[in-house]
Amino acid sequence: MKFKNLNIGFAGLIIGSTLLLSCVKNDNNDDFPEGGVPPTAGGFTASSQISPSNLVAYWNFNADSILDSVSKTTGTNAGMTFTTGLKGKALTGNPDATKKAYATAIASPAVKAMTQYTVSMWVNTPQNTGATGIFGLGDTQGFWGNINVFFENGGTTTLARFKTIYGDNGVTRDNNIQDVQNGFNNWVQYVITYDGAGNFKSYVNGSLARTTTVAGMTGIRFINVGPIVFGTLHFMTVPSSTTGSPGEGWAGYLAGKMDEVRIYNKALTSIEVSALSILERQGR
Repeated sequence: MKFKNLNIGFAGLIIGSTLLLSCVKNDNNDDFPEGGVPPTAGGFTASSQISPSNLVAYWNFNADSILDSVSKTTGTNAGMTFTTGLKGKALTGNPDATKKAYATAIASPAVKAMTQYTVSMWVNTPQNTGATGIFGLGDTQGFWGNINVFFENGGTTTLARFKTIYGDNGVTRDNNIQDVQNGFNNWVQYVITYDGAGNFKSYVNGSLARTTTVAGMTGIRFINVGPIVFGTLHFMTVPSSTTGSPGEGWAGYLAGKMDEVRIYNKALTSIEVSALSILERQGR
């Protein structure tokens, strides 16, 4: 009789443990300790797990080069350096704007073909001098590029003015300015998305900052695709990457650092953006 009760108790223990594990273990992810709680919504435990099939370009700058680890192509460094980053190395500008430091990369066929997208990047820089490009996808004939992510003029030592201008078949769309408190001299993640259905979104440190919706708009259409530009606007390369402008006196060059630049060919969900921010900040 005692032996029978022991069997029942042991079986109950096994069933109870199985039920407990099923409650805390995310079915889509097996990379955290058994029975542990995933560190992010969605169950992601590493940034590499976030929509890997949609990642079409990725620069971590750890090889002291402008290497896209997806296309395996290396871009051109025009005066930037490599210093300690958020994770490994960071691409680093020159505080002396007269040095005109920036870098470029060739847009791969997968980047050119995107009809929706996400661009994610981390920046740690002092206050900008002039409208300062962070990331851009050029248009060789347009004043603005196909994607323009930059710090607008008018910020303060404690407030950055983050802005994105998008190009669609030569027409520019403006997601306006997001004021970012404590946006300088510490690591801040900026993410922009377009979902192929008229919705442009900007995120700061994983949180939605702004949405602009264009009625009737569908897939984005890039034209006259020029280089991907890091650290300045596309018309501030030497020579200018576009016939649309030879350069502008009100624009400048990134003085600080940028790291972990990723491009996806889809609009990441808010959960995915939040997870990417948390995990990259943790160095995962």
